[in-house]
Amino acid sequence: MHFLKIVPLVVALMGLNITAAAAQNLALVLSNSNYEQGVNVPGIARQHQQIVRAFRDSGYEVIEGRDLNRLETRQQIERFAQRLDHADIAVVSLQGHMANFRGRSWFLPSDIAASSVTSVEFRGVSLDYLAVLLGQKRGKGLMFVGNSGRSVLSVRGVAAGVSGVSLPRGVMMVTGDYGELGATLQDRFLRINTRIGDVVNGYMGGLKISGDVPSRLVMHGRQGSNLPPAALTPEDIEKRLGLSRSDRRRIQQDLTIMGYNTRGIDGIFGAGTRSSIRDWQRSQRFERTGFITGEQLQALRRQAGIERENYEAQDRRFWAETGASGSERGLRRYLERYPEGLFANRARAELERFNGRADARAWAEAERVNTERSYRQYLRSFPNGRYREIALQRISSPPQNVENDAKRQENALRLNSLTRLLIEQRIADLGYRVGVRDGVFDLWSRQGFRAFQRDRRMPATGYVSADMIRRLLLNQ
Repeated sequence: MHFLKIVPLVVALMGLNITAAAAQNLALVLSNSNYEQGVNVPGIARQHQQIVRAFRDSGYEVIEGRDLNRLETRQQIERFAQRLDHADIAVVSLQGHMANFRGRSWFLPSDIAASSVTSVEFRGVSLDYLAVLLGQKRGKGLMFVGNSGRSVLSVRGVAAGVSGVSLPRGVMMVTGDYGELGATLQDRFLRINTRIGDVVNGYMGGLKISGDVPSRLVMHGRQGSNLPPAALTPEDIEKRLGLSRSDRRRIQQDLTIMGYNTRGIDGIFGAGTRSSIRDWQRSQRFERTGFITGEQLQALRRQAGIERENYEAQDRRFWAETGASGSERGLRRYLERYPEGLFANRARAELERFNGRADARAWAEAERVNTERSYRQYLRSFPNGRYREIALQRISSPPQNVENDAKRQENALRLNSLTRLLIEQRIADLGYRVGVRDGVFDLWSRQGFRAFQRDRRMPATGYVSADMIRRLLLNQ
């Protein structure tokens, strides 16, 4: 008799426990990449599905939408609000254009059009409001805001980005570039059995953490004090390698030579390098962490070494077929294919000599003919040639008259050889090229004189005048 009375009670208690255990985590994921007005951001569209999949793979009920207008956005937020009571952890993930004004920040729907702060307030989605919703899950409310970094509103005082969100107690917010934030959310925050405290205490790049950090909360996995001691994170493992900046540059070089875009070879592991490491890890069937281990480093260097040897062998073969002959055509063909190749500097030096000789020959011919037409022909052949300024000057004024007047003025000064040498020396000391300093005013000397005169807004004749000597003496 007593047993029959107890059974319903036990069943009821079991039912309560089952209901509590079955509380599902909830995520609202909204991403806008295409806007009716303003700049589109295709990368956000690609990342949206990845984030949605990451949450679903982690056991979350996901309410999501991409490129939603105002009405559609509000409908999804309302669905999220209605499901909050039944959720354990509640997460809001936003990606797209953001705007802020005096401590108010908004997520902008795809059909945003505003001419005043008031219209932005009514048409945008207030981050403060979303934070209030998450405040119902104190200690388990998280907001991730990925900003496009682009401005789409021309409203006075309204700036792009996020600023001054009022977060209720127990709510954490992570903000930053949408690409870096999306990768960090998927690869680190949603890593199984990883405490949030372990994530935020590690490398966060350009991301900003605001509000109360629920250090012991696990977004994917078991909760509570019985969680086993945190194992070394991928970031910790990489740190233990003690990579110098030179080592990091080498890793970036190895990734680049294997076809991955690290967005620079500077020894700084930013979003581009982390993304390249993840792509390489995926190709090798390693765990996609974005952080490298000792074993992976050895594998990367081995593969890059083979690739580098193959690349250099091809480089040498092509040089032998083209540039090694010393022909101008062969040198150009080599540089077109290997602009940073083993012989690139040598090829450029050889071409420079080719160009210099051809330039000098063309100028000598232009001066021999000494007509406006000859100088124009020189400029067509060498638009950035060594004698460009002289040619332009002789085209703008009858060359013979200008040169004769300047030459007469110089001759009238009756400069002796010592004075000429001192003038060349002084011009050279001021940083101008005059060729051999021997007191003989040759073509190189005249070019140096013209440069000096042009910089001081004097008639750039290339001949010495009384005014030029005065400026040299006065150090002007």
